[in-house]
Amino acid sequence: MSEATVESAFSEPENHVSSESETAPARSGNEIILASRYVIQPDVILPHLSTHSAKAYAAIDTEDFSNALYALVLDQTIPARLPAIVNSKNVVHDALIRPVRWGRVAWGNTGREEIVIVLPQPSGPPLFPSMEATVQPWLVREIKRDFLTPILDLLKRMHDERVSHRNLRPTNLFRKQDDGTVQSGQIYSAPPGFDQPTILEPIERARCIPTGRGIGDMADDMFAIGATILLLTLGRNPVAGIDEKELLQRRIELGSFNAILGGNKLPAEIAPVVRSLMRDDAHERWTHADLMNWVTSGRVNPSQPIPGIRADRPFEFNGIQAYTPTEVAQALLSDWGKAVVRAATNDIAHWAERSLKDRALASALAESSTLESNGPKQMTPDILLSRTLIVLDPTGPICMRGMRVIPDGFGTAVVSAVRDPALAKAYSDIILGKVMGFWHEQQVRPKTWMLTASEVAEKASVYLAQTGTGFSIERCAYELNPSLSCLSPLVKGKVAIQSRDMIEIMEERAGDGELLFDRHILGFLGARVSGKIDRELTDIGQASDDSMQRVALLRALAYVQSKNSSTKARQLYAVFLEHLKPVLSDYKNVAMRHKLERAAKKVASRGSLNDLVRIIDNRKNQKWDERGFAQAKNRHARLDTEIYRIKTDAKSVRRQANRLGQQFAANIASVFGLLVLGALVVMQLS
Repeated sequence: MSEATVESAFSEPENHVSSESETAPARSGNEIILASRYVIQPDVILPHLSTHSAKAYAAIDTEDFSNALYALVLDQTIPARLPAIVNSKNVVHDALIRPVRWGRVAWGNTGREEIVIVLPQPSGPPLFPSMEATVQPWLVREIKRDFLTPILDLLKRMHDERVSHRNLRPTNLFRKQDDGTVQSGQIYSAPPGFDQPTILEPIERARCIPTGRGIGDMADDMFAIGATILLLTLGRNPVAGIDEKELLQRRIELGSFNAILGGNKLPAEIAPVVRSLMRDDAHERWTHADLMNWVTSGRVNPSQPIPGIRADRPFEFNGIQAYTPTEVAQALLSDWGKAVVRAATNDIAHWAERSLKDRALASALAESSTLESNGPKQMTPDILLSRTLIVLDPTGPICMRGMRVIPDGFGTAVVSAVRDPALAKAYSDIILGKVMGFWHEQQVRPKTWMLTASEVAEKASVYLAQTGTGFSIERCAYELNPSLSCLSPLVKGKVAIQSRDMIEIMEERAGDGELLFDRHILGFLGARVSGKIDRELTDIGQASDDSMQRVALLRALAYVQSKNSSTKARQLYAVFLEHLKPVLSDYKNVAMRHKLERAAKKVASRGSLNDLVRIIDNRKNQKWDERGFAQAKNRHARLDTEIYRIKTDAKSVRRQANRLGQQFAANIASVFGLLVLGALVVMQLS
């Protein structure tokens, strides 16, 4: 996002004149400057503040040296969490670190640009330096007073602003040095849940790809708090080093609390609290109010889980024995190819009826292959398996081959799909196959976020249905993720978040004679420009030759530039003019051609692509030239006819003259004959 947008979203800290007691911190010569004020030190990395999605560096506020800051350099292939950045300005709370500034910067002399977020440094160390670390176990009173009291109040404030945290973990929670209370770290550098270890995620979200874990709600944050309390009470992570797939299987079989705690013991006072917070069924999980009641009164009213039904005999698949529907779904996911074949049979429905004694489930499995009016147009084997998995595990993620996603994570999951052709196909099959709608129909307890998820799917389906340039999966990625920078390899280290940024990059590259465009760039421009350039994008994809394609591209970029009128494009203008000389050569009228060439060169210094559009793609001039050429052809045809007629008439005259000459000669001969005959007669008579 441009700095202008950042400025409108955040108030800068008030200017502060350094007192004599304040001294500037040591600075290296290799510095990055953001907004002429914040100095980022690329030589000073802060590992305890770095995450999978962003690396942290020390930063200095040149207007207030006492303001301890750090800068997160984001992974540009992952969208920043823009709603949290914007809405956090309304969450005024000591327990939340809020952004000071964010934007793009030139990274030293590398020629590369980066997206950075500047934040205040936490005033104390993280609760865990890493998820593998061992720390002093926390006492119950510390957990209540120092951890839960400030964090629960913060979550309430965030909930009021419709922002879920989704980044609660011991490595992102910090203990203040002044009073020992806990402060939350940043939640802005990646999609919700992206940086979370799976043990901090509810089981349905832990099974998703990292970008598809979804926005979530308070219930998901309650699970993370429960897991965090478990880790703090033990002083370590009891499942550190265990394979993720093995742990996930144990969680499905034993429940998350039992699988993660293992053979360890929790104090009697804390065990029922953690167990209630880590229920795998969100409906049975403690709420924010339940936990606050325990903090303030100490009363424990542990939730009672509804016991699941286990089959008499297991369903066997791929060497796995499964006794519950969720276990069957997880087993099927171990080999998608084999599962597609198995789902096409009645084996799963027969097992549900005979071994699980659940006729309703068996009936639902049998009906999952039925085409409905609001369902897919064709029931492919992949769609059938995906629907079967949903029936078996309704609250679990939607699965399609390698894609695993909760519906409220579809907006960010597309970012993984756009970089992986296999995931892109799976993502499209889910959306166009109406699988999300089927998932919603299977939910017993709908949630408020499901409506928003449906709107996202509907928007995605519009662009996925069009496969042309500027649409499809690339367009979805940028439409659904406003903070995602353009992923085109052609931009080569530059950052484009707004359409203006892309015009600037294209203008810079035009200096080397390059004309940048591909599916990513066009999809990016289609999503980011205010207004629509869909007609121009369609024309680019349907152009019959290179010249017509470049004319359509010129029209699209001219529109984008008109929405960013301060951006000049002199070099881009020159490249287009060079590439579009064949279009000018198509004019048949030589005088018109020279006139247009002179006009194009005359206004080149203004760098307005609209000027070039009016000259090169001028329908009035084109029609005039076409009419003139048509008239010239008609005149030429008439002249040809006249010449032919003249030529044809001359031959006729010659033939007629020959005939007359022959007749005249015959008459002369007859006269001479008569004269000779008359002379002979006179001579005889005399």
